[in-house]
Amino acid sequence: MKLSENSEDSGRNREAMKILLTIACLVAVVATFEDGELTVTDQVYLDIMIDDHPAGRIVIGLFSDVAPKTVKNFITLATTGVAGKTYKGTRFHRVIKKFMVQGGDIENGDGTGSISIYGKYFDDENFDIGHNGPMYVSMANAGPNTNGCQFFITTIPTPWLDGKHTVFGKVIEGEHVVFKIEQVKTDADDVPIKPVIIFDSGSIPTSYPFKVDDNIYNLWAWIKATSIPLSFSLGILTFFHHMMKKLDVASI
Repeated sequence: MKLSENSEDSGRNREAMKILLTIACLVAVVATFEDGELTVTDQVYLDIMIDDHPAGRIVIGLFSDVAPKTVKNFITLATTGVAGKTYKGTRFHRVIKKFMVQGGDIENGDGTGSISIYGKYFDDENFDIGHNGPMYVSMANAGPNTNGCQFFITTIPTPWLDGKHTVFGKVIEGEHVVFKIEQVKTDADDVPIKPVIIFDSGSIPTSYPFKVDDNIYNLWAWIKATSIPLSFSLGILTFFHHMMKKLDVASI
């Protein structure tokens, strides 16, 4: 009887060990993909009105560890402003379905103005983050090193903009508001027929940096980006499979 009890206890222990190994394996595999995340260091909100009706709030997570100069400019324009001008009261002046929504012209309001905390223009900071999916926030420009106050939010992956526009943030709340803006009817010049206004803007306190997904929709880019993590993950799985087999052999 005692032998039977010891055998049952041993079996329970092996089952528990298998469960622990499985959990450890899953944690290790997930950890190999963490490099696909972006770090939000600051947050800005934009409260939107469409045709004089509240449409909701867009919250943008900003990546100052990647583009500190661009993020500082954006936060300032959303809060204290430059020469008494902020994003409050400005409009999304250009909307193209299945592409992007563009706004932020605090100077002229129609896409012709440019101003920043560094002067009329400032240089492209870097192109480290791609336009990998919808909701990426990037600087609008008129060519290399002509960044100012205007920005756009993607509504689809736009990889052809990589290397030309600096991505510095991503919408983390209010995606539906962006899509509402995208659906507004426009004229032949892509100008919304009904006004889309940022009626309020400001910063949101961010006590600690946090991660958001860097969504990659291009399959080949995904394969290239994950080939090493996948290889490492397969190695982890092989190791734990070997350990499972040893446990099974020990139970015979």
